[in-house]
Amino acid sequence: MASPISEFERANLISWARQLALNGRLLDLVDSNIQSLDREQAILCITIALLCLQRSPVKRPSMKEIVEMLSGRSEPPHLPFEFSPSPPSNFPFKSRKKAR
Repeated sequence: MASPISEFERANLISWARQLALNGRLLDLVDSNIQSLDREQAILCITIALLCLQRSPVKRPSMKEIVEMLSGRSEPPHLPFEFSPSPPSNFPFKSRKKAR
């Protein structure tokens, strides 16, 4: 059995994030010591980060799209298929799109 240290040394942050996303546990990426966590904001930021980590560069959002998602001018898309739990779940946060 491998020691926790040797597992840590072999760790890959992207693989870990991908595995947590596949298991529907995105918030496990956030430090549990954070006192005033806005879960909705955390999930949005993690989702955008995962969008930026897609294997195919053409599927990654542009900086303009990222700013629009963060500012609420556009809806965040669903998790990329490569990160989606089975069956794919909906986002647990409300619409961020601002009324015009």
